[in-house]
Amino acid sequence: MNREYSQEEIRALADKNWTEAKFQDQVIEFAHLHGWKVAHFRRVRIQRANGSCYYQTPVQADGAGFVDLLLCRDRVVYMELKKPGGRLEPEQKLWRDILKAAGAEWYCFKPADWEELARVLS
Repeated sequence: MNREYSQEEIRALADKNWTEAKFQDQVIEFAHLHGWKVAHFRRVRIQRANGSCYYQTPVQADGAGFVDLLLCRDRVVYMELKKPGGRLEPEQKLWRDILKAAGAEWYCFKPADWEELARVLS
C-alpha cells in the first residue's frame, strides 16, 4: 500500500535534525510504503581481547565505502545518507564515481533533502 505524504508532512520531515540512523529508519519506512525492496548492511560491534570495542561493517573485496541503501523496485537506486553537516568519505566518493560512470542512479541525501528524496522514491 502506497501512502501519499502531504506537502506539510514532507516539509516537516525535511526540517528534522535527525541522527543518520533515525533518518535511515525513516527513509526505509518511506521506501517500503512505496513498494521498494531495501538492503542495508549494518555495522557490528567487535570486542578486542583487551576488552575494548570498535565497530566495523563486515565486507569482502572492495566493499569499503559502499552505499547505505540499495533499493529495487522498477529500477535500482543506490543511496548514501548523511546527517546534517555530514560529508562523503573518500571511499564513498569512489563508489559514487564508479556507480555513476556505470550509469547507475546514485543519490546522497540529508534530512533537509526530504522533498527531493520523496520525489525520487515516489
